[in-house]
Amino acid sequence: MQQQTEIDLLRQAQAGDIDAFGDLQNLLESPIRRFVWRLLGTTDAEDDIVQDSLIALYLNLDRIDPPENLRPYLFRIVRNRCYDLLRKRRRYEMLSLDDEPVETWVSLNESSGEAGPEEVTDWLMLHMEVQRAIDRLPELQRQTLILYSEENLTYQEIAEVMNCSIGTVKSRLFYAKRTLRGLISAETVQMLDQMFGEGRDETVSVSGGGSRRPSQATALASRDRASLENALVEG
Repeated sequence: MQQQTEIDLLRQAQAGDIDAFGDLQNLLESPIRRFVWRLLGTTDAEDDIVQDSLIALYLNLDRIDPPENLRPYLFRIVRNRCYDLLRKRRRYEMLSLDDEPVETWVSLNESSGEAGPEEVTDWLMLHMEVQRAIDRLPELQRQTLILYSEENLTYQEIAEVMNCSIGTVKSRLFYAKRTLRGLISAETVQMLDQMFGEGRDETVSVSGGGSRRPSQATALASRDRASLENALVEG
């Protein structure tokens, strides 16, 4: 389990094992970059934020206690670095999420080999639609949903990252999911409900003729399917 591997490496790094910290850094760099991109979009400062965050992590290894707090501690560092950049650019209060470039972290290289190019494109567009909608949410709701659905943090961990109560996290998630369902098309909502519900094997009719099967979601990697489910399914 990757999280346990991170915890084990952290314990070794805290004991002075430099090689263990190098391995830990390799495991954490991709999640850090993904989180920076989701908060800021494409930015030339990405490398600097990643490097600064990892340096801050190294300098404060002994403060992570218990080791299970690694990811909340790290994501809080990254979030603060992103806010520092926005403040320097005087964009924090004026940040327009609608102006962010449309990109996606869909893991096509991990997708099922059974999916053809048209199916991959179909589900890639679906995933992009949901991510665009997430980026239109109020900022604190957006960040909470990203940490929950894309980074798989628990309520407690999100509360630590965002310096708020668990009740506030739950409230933000509730309103984020409710608002999100109103920002994506009815067809997409219906398809995803069937994919993650009892009707996941049924064909979904589309306007203008034709149909698509939720089972074609195998064109997305399991991690991306899980992030969509976490973002949209209440519970």
